[in-house]
Amino acid sequence: MTGARRPPVRRALACGLAAAALLLGGCVYLRLLELKLQLDQFDRHFAVETGEGLALTCLSPTLRADDVRWIGLRPESVRADGRDEHWHVRWVKELPPGVTEPGVHDLALDLGFTAGRLSRLAVPEKYFALMPKEFVTAIIRSVGRGRVDQAGRSLATTLAESDLAAARPRLAAIGQLLGAPSERRIEGTETMMRYRYRPATPEPGAEVFEMLLHFDTASGELLRWRARTPVGNLAFDFTRRRATK
Repeated sequence: MTGARRPPVRRALACGLAAAALLLGGCVYLRLLELKLQLDQFDRHFAVETGEGLALTCLSPTLRADDVRWIGLRPESVRADGRDEHWHVRWVKELPPGVTEPGVHDLALDLGFTAGRLSRLAVPEKYFALMPKEFVTAIIRSVGRGRVDQAGRSLATTLAESDLAAARPRLAAIGQLLGAPSERRIEGTETMMRYRYRPATPEPGAEVFEMLLHFDTASGELLRWRARTPVGNLAFDFTRRRATK
């Protein structure tokens, strides 16, 4: 058919993902899709504060409290303040049998809800002594550009090195920040470190959250970061180089 205008690629992609979400069943998938599309237009839908820690404000809140619980973020404590609700979320790190380490290396963050929808996410300042805030912000932005694998329940994205060369944390810094890994091994020219965490909440059936970080052994550069969550997997690739002319 000549003269007909093809729909924009972005619109076609959104329609395809929406159809896939409906097939999966449950409105939570549609809200997750909406969040992903918002992340693709990050500056329009989010505000970032870096004064004390890193805080992300959702200007167009979409996820509900039950959605967040379903994802695997369960509060250790909840504080109500009028129509707002504040959650403190903590994961306890698992160490191999017989291994101990000084200090506490659990993961924690704070979530805020307004009228039952997620409106704020805050990461404490202590995590940024060795990991730049620009690095975390770039990872969050990249989710909007990620490729969704419906069958594999995963999202993968590649970050440009031109954006992260100065901010990417190295092997030594991650080791200091997260402490001893649950597993560490050499795979060819790479060092893999695995970290496993369980929710601090004593709810039955609480599932493990796992991170796998791959580093170049010689340089210490972070190459890939993968996360296994109760509802799917995330993969971030930092190995792309600038295009050469």
